[in-house]
Amino acid sequence: MIIEDPGVLDKINEHLPEQIRAWGFVRVIRSFNSKTMCDSRIYEYLLPTYALMDPSEANAEAARTLEFAHRQVPEVSAEEMAKKRAYRVPKERLQFVRDALAKYVGTHDFRNFTVARGCTESNSKRYIHSFTASDPMVIQDGEWISLKVKGQSFMLHQIRKMVGLVVLMARANAPLSLIDTLFSGPRVNVPKAPGLGLLLEQPVFESYNRKAAQQRKDAASDPVTFEPYVEEIDKFKQQYIYDAIVDTEMSDRVFDWWVQSTEIYPEPYTYVNAEGTIPEDAVVTPEREHAWQTQMREMHAAERAKNQAVESDDSDNGEQSADEN
Repeated sequence: MIIEDPGVLDKINEHLPEQIRAWGFVRVIRSFNSKTMCDSRIYEYLLPTYALMDPSEANAEAARTLEFAHRQVPEVSAEEMAKKRAYRVPKERLQFVRDALAKYVGTHDFRNFTVARGCTESNSKRYIHSFTASDPMVIQDGEWISLKVKGQSFMLHQIRKMVGLVVLMARANAPLSLIDTLFSGPRVNVPKAPGLGLLLEQPVFESYNRKAAQQRKDAASDPVTFEPYVEEIDKFKQQYIYDAIVDTEMSDRVFDWWVQSTEIYPEPYTYVNAEGTIPEDAVVTPEREHAWQTQMREMHAAERAKNQAVESDDSDNGEQSADEN
């Protein structure tokens, strides 16, 4: 790359899709490896605040009175979704979310926040530098908050499960001490928040920057950092990432379906309660895990069959209209 060319970035971006941008470049040592020299990462999770609304009494009634096989996540009308998008999170509930996220900061055993296979007490400890929630922002008439977590490393599904637990706790008015209990307590089933809202914000090279600054006098002026490009990156995220997430949620109601599914099928999450106690039936055993997975496969199969039937009806109606025309 000819870095002396002042227009080199523009020339690079001319050959890239609009969804991929080069913001800048810096000189690094010959042995630099972006994977091995990254000492922490910042992830962002974009969450609609209506996911923090009080639970549905109708869903709770269905969960109490209907057999598992007879329950279904209810359809939501356009009017109902409009009401949810009009929801604005109260200051007290947002503060609860911030306090709950802060409980993750530090070194903890996150065995309850990843898959069970291969996870032991000796390999499930992780260090979280920070976990914050932004002020609410309105995107396409809906209110969203940006959650940002910085950590040395993460296990499979860890961030989605950390977010999923906080959402359920906020809705159930569970005590913050529940998070401490899950760090040291028995294994339970922590729900994964949808993958739709999760994105890598940036890799962080703090250790490399300090070491390079000591080795070269001019290194301090060329740290590997994204800070000079924050404004451009934020505009890019709004145009190509935030809007895409919001559009997908509006068309597929991913978050709404996830929240409602935890209400319609609450059996694994009975430990998320106002007392903060973990009942025996919430503790994961091989038998309960197998039974739950079987039930969930049946549920997903029923949902797919229902969607296919709806698509078939729409297709038949379209063909009928064409024939009539």
